[in-house]
Amino acid sequence: MSVTHTITVGDPIGLHARPVGQIVALVRESGATVTLRDSSGKEASGASALKMLAMKVKHGDSLDIVVDSDDDTAGLSLAHAIEALVNEG
Repeated sequence: MSVTHTITVGDPIGLHARPVGQIVALVRESGATVTLRDSSGKEASGASALKMLAMKVKHGDSLDIVVDSDDDTAGLSLAHAIEALVNEG
């Protein structure tokens, strides 16, 4: 099953190295498959720091967090945790 959660990036710096590293650790720990997709359709695995950074997500950009998980509730919780990491500034 797949859960998609759309966010607006609130961090003034955008998606940068510190939250990306935290997202990678969280995704790997969860065992779920996570994909980040920007409004242009560019995608990156939540387990790949380099691919996420290459997206060059900026403040105010829209970002889809797509979580493939056997449990929709756990998938949505993971998406919300990733959102918090992206926006904690």
